[in-house]
Amino acid sequence: MRGLPVLLMCLVLTACGGQNSPPLTPGSSTPTTDTSTPSIPAPLPPSSVPLTTTTTPSRALDPGVTTVRGTVSAGAEAGCLILAASGQQYLLLGADPAIAVAGAEVEVSGKADPGAMTTCQQGTPFHVSKTLRINP
Repeated sequence: MRGLPVLLMCLVLTACGGQNSPPLTPGSSTPTTDTSTPSIPAPLPPSSVPLTTTTTPSRALDPGVTTVRGTVSAGAEAGCLILAASGQQYLLLGADPAIAVAGAEVEVSGKADPGAMTTCQQGTPFHVSKTLRINP
């Protein structure tokens, strides 16, 4: 009867000993770890599908590009230019400074950006991609 608890103890230790533990090397009491390098998969062969390059369309073909014509005036804040056109006020951002001057009649192409943060606090921000002077 005394041998039964010892036998059960040996079975429990044997069952637990093989779970998630690295193997022991013969004659050693420390586990060994595998230090071999992992196999690296071979590179894939080149694809027979040719690579395509995408080009950005010109701004003239961009959806959302608007052309507006009007008279430029100085804004309430220094350095701000306002274009009055069709009953709207546009804050010109990135207009050619040699063309877009107070008093000039111009035609600008670009995109309105009502959510843009500016210090001018006047007019709808308009990112200008092209500036043309209408009168000399």
